[in-house]
Amino acid sequence: MLLCCKVFFSESRNRPGLDAIERAARLDPETVIVNKFEDRAYNRTRYTLVSYVVHDSTGSAIYSPLQQTVLAMVEAAYGAINLEQHSGAHPRLGVVDDILLHPLARSSLDEAAWLAKALAADIGNRFQVPVFLYGAAHPTGKPLDTIRRELGYYRPNYMGNQWAGWTMPEILPEKADEGPTRVSRARGIAMIGACPWLGLYNVPINSTDVSVARRIARMVSARGGGLPTVQSLGLLHGEDSIEIACILLEPNRVGADRVQSRVEMLAAQEGLDVEKGYFTDSSPEMILEHYLKLKSDTATA
Repeated sequence: MLLCCKVFFSESRNRPGLDAIERAARLDPETVIVNKFEDRAYNRTRYTLVSYVVHDSTGSAIYSPLQQTVLAMVEAAYGAINLEQHSGAHPRLGVVDDILLHPLARSSLDEAAWLAKALAADIGNRFQVPVFLYGAAHPTGKPLDTIRRELGYYRPNYMGNQWAGWTMPEILPEKADEGPTRVSRARGIAMIGACPWLGLYNVPINSTDVSVARRIARMVSARGGGLPTVQSLGLLHGEDSIEIACILLEPNRVGADRVQSRVEMLAAQEGLDVEKGYFTDSSPEMILEHYLKLKSDTATA
């Protein structure tokens, strides 16, 4: 049985820092990096990792190589990245902004939640970073966007469309699930959760008007009365583009085609042209196939 872990770091421009994170990720050959996505405009990088999970005689998960690999990556990130010196056009609350666990290849959501909670305890205690659990890892299944909204994640703090440094109170308004109540300005907060597979799909629009992007994003999202099970943000992306960044919570129910069509319709009403959207990660089937190929190549090398 396998688990998939996506780790989002608030950095894409600091090459030595990313190199240190990647060296840490490759220390244990039992964990495989199957995908990486860097976005310099957002100053954000995501690594997708896969490894196995071991159970005890009762069937409970007790070990995965992912745990120590992710901790090594987190340690490298905190040693190389300072949130106070970070800026980008994507919201974030921490150097290690989000760690998301998915079940893969017959594993269960409970197993993903077990690892999420273990990582949260390790990161909170070892690195003294407040950690908020979400999804299946949270006692009541609290959604990620609800926690982020409570903590002010979606509010730009620089130039009206950027996120820079740390400008929130150092004492958190909400109690973290793990770690201290005081925030290190250099490290920020971490979110860690487990959920069924979701899709990350972004649609570029040929404009620099962020207010238009936000208006379209609101009408695309379920929260704004748009597509069910879709969450979306309107963000500046580079010097000459805006983007509708979407989370498809149930991609088999509402997929990229419907999101693309709705963005195109709404943008046309604004007199704007839309480019073809793109996924920032592969499907679970492709990730599993890539993992098995990489493991096979390693075994025969």
